[in-house]
Amino acid sequence: MYINNYKATEIAIIICSWMLALLLFAYLKFGDVNDAFLIQWYDKQLFFNRNIYSVALAYGLLLGSLLSIIHLYVYPRIIQTPSFTKNIIARSVSFLVCFKTADILISLLYNGLNDFHLSYSNQNSILRSLFLYAVIINFLTDFFLLMRKNLGPDYFFNLIRGKYHRPREENRIFMFLDLASSTTIAERIGHIAYSSLLQDCFRELTPLLLKNNASIYQYVGDEAVITWKINKHTNRNQCLDLFFSFQKRLQQKKDYYSQTYHTVPFFRASINEGRIVMSTVGELKTEIVYHGDVLNTAARIQSLCKNYHTDLLISENFYQNIKEEKVYIFKCFNNIAITGKDEKINIYSVNRN
Repeated sequence: MYINNYKATEIAIIICSWMLALLLFAYLKFGDVNDAFLIQWYDKQLFFNRNIYSVALAYGLLLGSLLSIIHLYVYPRIIQTPSFTKNIIARSVSFLVCFKTADILISLLYNGLNDFHLSYSNQNSILRSLFLYAVIINFLTDFFLLMRKNLGPDYFFNLIRGKYHRPREENRIFMFLDLASSTTIAERIGHIAYSSLLQDCFRELTPLLLKNNASIYQYVGDEAVITWKINKHTNRNQCLDLFFSFQKRLQQKKDYYSQTYHTVPFFRASINEGRIVMSTVGELKTEIVYHGDVLNTAARIQSLCKNYHTDLLISENFYQNIKEEKVYIFKCFNNIAITGKDEKINIYSVNRN
């Protein structure tokens, strides 16, 4: 499975959370207890008398690693089930298996295979308190990761940090990605099936967003507004690759869409870049919003795709930063008037070479 920045960050969050949590547990439980008392109270063959902090770190590393595997390989399948009960049960069972596996492996590591046995009569009090503590940590970690997933990683961390409490300027790229003939499709297949169609389409988009370091600004009806922050590491090829890869994915699944929805969806898009203002707005519901002519122009350009018989149009600003790329064919449309702007602009269609 491809490990992108999003998943790598998720793995780091899980592992670090468990290492810090179990280190804190060891300090609170044993920090002020004399080693001689620990040796007397607990069976010598137990790993508790070796080095409690190294044990805690080892537990955290192993348990965090096991849970990371569960998050990568199991939860993506579980999360698609409509049953909340099955979801909770599966997560709980997965956690219990990881917790017990880590317990056994660490015991083997510290006691050796020949001397391995757990004295539960001495260990019960620790296991009970550790288990309760671990359940709470697991719940908080899952809650944190689900919030990050639902809100978007950039949005979530920026909101926590209060980064945009006061308006600030940034350079960003925006893509407006819109389902073509959406009204006709909705009328033909019905609004329930139409909503399911959008869910399927945007589900296909998700791995491409992660692969191309893109973030969703918002979903507006049948449109997704995608953004990239511009810095020295920005690769504008990713913007174009995302669009063409999305088109390819939909075509690869055209049989599924034809059988399920009696239509094969295709999207049109526009890309623009420039300086915008970001800020948080709202009291009852806080959101990070973008303001500026960059977004207005991108939206207007997208509406011109049908007129110029193309699926992708880009602005002059974006074109100037990617025009040297030889894998794309650009066609210029000069002096185009768009709603809301006094000056005429140049726009470019894009196709793969």
